[in-house]
Formats: sequence, structure tokens, C-alpha cells
Amino acid sequence: MATSAYLIYGGDEYRVSAKAKEIIEKLLTPEEQAFGLETIDGAVDNSAAAINAIGKCIEAASTRGLFGGKKVVWFRDVNFLSDTPSGKVDAVKARLEDLSAVIKAALPDGQSLIMSSPNVDKRYAFYKACKDVCEIHEFAMPEQSYAAERQARDMLGEILRQTGLTMNGDAREAFLEKVGTDTRHIANEVDKLAVYMGKRHNAEVGDIEAVTSSSRESKAWDLSDAFGKRDLGRCLEILRRLTFQGEYPPLIFSAIEGRIRDLMIYRKALDAGWLTVGKGFKGETVVKWQELPPEAETMFTEYFEKDPRKTHPYRAGLLLAQAKSFTPAKLAQCQKAAVEAHEKLVSSSVPDDMLLELLLIQMLS
Repeated sequence: MATSAYLIYGGDEYRVSAKAKEIIEKLLTPEEQAFGLETIDGAVDNSAAAINAIGKCIEAASTRGLFGGKKVVWFRDVNFLSDTPSGKVDAVKARLEDLSAVIKAALPDGQSLIMSSPNVDKRYAFYKACKDVCEIHEFAMPEQSYAAERQARDMLGEILRQTGLTMNGDAREAFLEKVGTDTRHIANEVDKLAVYMGKRHNAEVGDIEAVTSSSRESKAWDLSDAFGKRDLGRCLEILRRLTFQGEYPPLIFSAIEGRIRDLMIYRKALDAGWLTVGKGFKGETVVKWQELPPEAETMFTEYFEKDPRKTHPYRAGLLLAQAKSFTPAKLAQCQKAAVEAHEKLVSSSVPDDMLLELLLIQMLS
């Protein structure tokens, strides 16, 4: 018997929604969707609304399509299929059992049910029931940063193909550095970039810097990048915006300290002749590391969470260019100032934003 029920879930909201729409387009032509697609909102804020939404879904799934034609019910953004306040209510669980019974009994011929959700608890009876009769698709967000970055690169490539844009390696790295790893944000920024590009198809680093917006997760990187460029005015502007948005001050400190540490590494690599940067045949950044002395090899492989030699060439080129504008002595002073300011953050009554501003002025003025 052909599948007539689908469960699509996961933290990657864009891919969940895209998969649901893909299935709808397979089941119904655009003309059929006008009368054959019924969407029910499952994003609710209390158990009573959840019970009401489930009731609407059961009724829609049990009712034949108009004029006996094909029908698809999309129970969309269901937010009570996991350990949420509404999801834990017994009455909601009981109503979900009623929905599972409808699915198990088989939907009327020509009808399909698509359920999409940000999170589904696999321990719940509803998931176990769906596992037996539904086609299930999971789009979880990776927990490890390296896995999230790898997935973001794959999704960027796929979205670029759909949009008809191209980017070389440097441009892709610049895009992801600024936009972050959220798939929805990647898609939105690619769409915006496509409008900006007009008839041009090959997006370059300058295009990305001109039009794309930083994600929430990348804004602290904007600050550390402005620090690396020794642009005090830009640093203070970004800092005030982060403070206004309620960003956690210790995370801002950590971003600055991390950039100082990176610049110290690249300044040492520059002075010791460990690293050379150039341009490849297509204009992409090419980085070549020389053989390191034993003490540096040990430091790179054991001390750092990520070996600096595995940094993307575009990013390595940026860090090396920034490191050139600092002397080793100046970076040592910056590191000392950052450590002292971080200690004051937890022990002083001086406001956090003032401590951060004073630190930036001390290091860059």
C-alpha cells in the first residue's frame, strides 16, 4: 500500500518546510493545490489550542476532498510532539492517540497527511505509532560546530544551484563567516544576493560584504574582525549594537580574546616563515604551510582545539593580513589587557559595556 502519511521534523526549520513542500508538489499539481491542499497551524501556545488543532487535523484527514478529488492535509509546525508544556498534558496525548488511530486505519483513497514539527520525542507513543505507518524524514541540526559548518557548506552549494549563482571558495567562506550556519538565513541571504547581482551570476567577496547581513551567531565575529583590522570606530559601533541587543558580555570578551590568540599565531608564523599566502589560477586564496619545528608541531596538534593549518585558506589569508598590522609586542599588550578586563568583568562594579569600550580604546587607540 502506498504511503499516505508523512512525519517530517527537526531543528533545521528550512529543510523541514522544504521537504513538506516537495512532497506536496509530488502529490498535487499547482492547479490541484488550489482546492486540494488544506493547511492546519500546529504552532500553539497552550494545551487547549493543541487539542483544538488536533481535532481540526482529524476532521480534515477524515473528510474527502472537494468533488472527490485528491486531498493533502498539512499539519504544519506542530510544537507539542515533544516534552513541552502542552506536549506533557494527558489530554493532548490522548487526542494524539486519536490521530494515530486515524492514520493506522488508513486514510481515504486519494488523501494524504503531512505532519511537520520542530521536535519530536521518540519516546512518545505518537512517534512509535507513526514509525509503523508513516514515511519519516528527520532534519536535525548538528551539535558539533564542525558538523554544522560542513552541513552549511553543503546547503549553500545546493541553494546556489537552485538560484543560479556561483561563488568561488573564497566567496563561499566569506559568505558563511558572515551569514552563519542556519539554513533559513543562508537561503534568505542568497535570495537577497541574487536580487542585488541582477544579470551577473558569479558572486564575489565584495558583493557579499556589500549586501549580506550577519546572523546573530556571527555578530561577535564582526566585532573581532573589526578589531583585527584595527578599526576602532567600527568596533565601538558593533559593540554598542551588540550591547543593545542584549548579547552576553563574556561571549563578546571571548570573541576578542580568540582573535588576539589567532593573530599571535599568524604573526609568529609570518615572522618564522612558516606560512605563505598567494592566489591560485582562479583568483582563490592559496595557503602553504612549511614544515614546523617540533615544539610548534606539538603546540598545533595538542594545544589547539583545531589545528590552525586546517583553517580555510580564505580565512587564513584574512588572519595573516590582519596579523601584519600588529607587532608581537602589541599583541602581547592586547592579550594582557584583555585578561585583566575579563577579570574585572566578574569582580568589578563597572558596567560591562563600559569595560568593553575601555578595553577596545586601550588596545586600538
